[in-house]
Amino acid sequence: MTRNELPSLSSEQIDFLKRFVLLETRLEDIRDVLAGVFDFDFGGPSRMAITGFRVPEPGVIVTRNHIRNAVEERKLGKLSEQELIFWATMLLLNDAFELDPDDQEFVAEWLNDVSFNGYSEAAAGRGSVASGGGAG
Repeated sequence: MTRNELPSLSSEQIDFLKRFVLLETRLEDIRDVLAGVFDFDFGGPSRMAITGFRVPEPGVIVTRNHIRNAVEERKLGKLSEQELIFWATMLLLNDAFELDPDDQEFVAEWLNDVSFNGYSEAAAGRGSVASGGGAG
């Protein structure tokens, strides 16, 4: 199947992903909502995702503000470290998400740090999420 033959995501699927980036939906629900077009496994030491949909243009934008929100949820105990790690990993591996072009370097580095090192280590090495530029 060529790229052009891949199915597009429905408006309901896109809306779900927009809510996911805002932490309004759960990682577990992605498997059901994107059944047949996206699969993932974050259980082992190597994480994988298989995309079987046409990448939306524009994608669901991930900004510094989304990261600030996730950090705040973690600090308030509303999000476990594991949930934060999986959230960051999903944002990196699902091609429907697009990093804020005005702040791409920061967003990419932060998500990678958390995905691979965990929040505590990444936060200690990275400083404040609030600092820096970008449209976030």
